[in-house]
Amino acid sequence: MSQITAKKTADRLITRLGLNSAPIDVHKVAKALGLTVVTEDLGEDVSALLVTDKKRSIIGVHTKHVRTRQRFSIAHEIGHFVLRHQFEPGEHVHIDRGRFISERGVRSSTGVDPKEIEANQFAACLLMPAAMVRESVSRLAKGPLLEDEVRQLARKFDVSEQAMTIRLSSLGL
Repeated sequence: MSQITAKKTADRLITRLGLNSAPIDVHKVAKALGLTVVTEDLGEDVSALLVTDKKRSIIGVHTKHVRTRQRFSIAHEIGHFVLRHQFEPGEHVHIDRGRFISERGVRSSTGVDPKEIEANQFAACLLMPAAMVRESVSRLAKGPLLEDEVRQLARKFDVSEQAMTIRLSSLGL
């Protein structure tokens, strides 16, 4: 698997589900994939997790995090699900009585685990599809984006300003 595959997978999912306006409804995406999303206090070190057994998969997301963080965490776990990371061996997967549990925690954002990088790329592409971002930018600015315009884009896509800044940079905008 690669970051490019993660991006293409997100693009295909957006097309398949007919998602053509921002913000992308991650709960709708999860439901379309047969995933249940629950919010719980997951403790200090866990943002979200994906639990899969033989019958179903559930995304747990930290109830105390801000909405934009929750949305990114849900998209990240959807990424693990569609990229099938939960069935690949490795440190990020814990097996407990027949259940596969993949957590998004402190180590997830360190940028060293390839599966976490892929899930982050998937999440960014799902929440901020390139074509939608490019179209929105073209309507806003004719030159370099100003701070207020980045803030407007973040609100439109319902993501953090930091996530939008990173996405804009990765798209060369």
